[in-house]
Amino acid sequence: MGTPDWKIVGSVELGPQHSQSKTRHRIGARDVFDFKRLELGNYAGEQGYYLLHICSDDTGTDTWHQTLDDALHQAEWEFGVRRDEWRMVE
Repeated sequence: MGTPDWKIVGSVELGPQHSQSKTRHRIGARDVFDFKRLELGNYAGEQGYYLLHICSDDTGTDTWHQTLDDALHQAEWEFGVRRDEWRMVE
């Protein structure tokens, strides 16, 4: 059995109307905070969604959420991203 297919289901560009992250994110030993974009992704056939935090140098971190609604709520709480700002992929 192969690896499940990864897909991005939504994205949003972060702008001046959004807050900086309310949580601490690290890549290795380095704190990161210069996020430019958020993406929502998941593996086909598996439960849960990843909220990807993409930095200006295209590195990033992620958080896992049991439902899409949970991931959207995290983005709203953490960055002030409204649900209607997301570009969802069908």
